[in-house]
Amino acid sequence: MFFRWRPGRRGAVTTCACAPEWPGLRAELDGHEVSGVPSPGGASPMVLMLGLVARCTGCDAVYPHGWAVAERH
Repeated sequence: MFFRWRPGRRGAVTTCACAPEWPGLRAELDGHEVSGVPSPGGASPMVLMLGLVARCTGCDAVYPHGWAVAERH
C-alpha cells in the first residue's frame, strides 16, 4: 500500500465558517461521498492510507484535525 503525500498541507489551518463549527464531515472516495467523525486519537489508518481529506458539510472547509470514517447504519 502506498501513502499519498500532500506536501505543504501542514501548518495551514482552515477555520469553519458554520455555527456551530464542523456540523459534519465528509470526504470523497472514488466519486462517492463518505461521512466522517472527529477522532481525538488522530486520523484512522484507513484515512491515512487512502489519503482522504475531510471537509465541512456546511462550508466545505478542510478539517485540520484527525478523523475517521463514520460507521454505516
